[in-house]
Amino acid sequence: MSSLLNLLNGAEEVDAVAALLRCCGSGRWAREVVAQRPFGGIGDVEEVSAAVLATLDWAEVVPLLDGVARVRERWPDLGRGELIYEQRFGHRFVLCPAGLGRAEALAALRHRSGHDRWTERAVATAELARVVAARVRGLVLGGVSTVASPGQVAICHVADNDHSR
Repeated sequence: MSSLLNLLNGAEEVDAVAALLRCCGSGRWAREVVAQRPFGGIGDVEEVSAAVLATLDWAEVVPLLDGVARVRERWPDLGRGELIYEQRFGHRFVLCPAGLGRAEALAALRHRSGHDRWTERAVATAELARVVAARVRGLVLGGVSTVASPGQVAICHVADNDHSR
């Protein structure tokens, strides 16, 4: 069993919550995920994580979206579309880039820009859940680097760092 699963399952609540906060900046999310332990595997953590994220109010989700890297950091030429999206919806465009190339990211940006506000909020929350799941997997599998400045949510980058796609 991985060290994170050992920590989540056996550590004091405060230590388990601190580990999860490296993946998602919501204290409520981290506490509620920890309350569901013990976990049999990473799939269990991801399932509980997504379920808890889905219960957050939109006001709780928006700051978490700001803790996710922008698409234009990976594909700079998509920056204009990302800004148009953000002006339309009033929040950051979130897309889990793991396994996606530029063409898929552009297609998602175009498709999601046609959503109504409520549909897009649900999609953005689901994408946030995918980002958080990738971060948790990265912690468990040891394939992440964590970067954070004081007062900022830690941003974990998935091991797939090929920016050329």
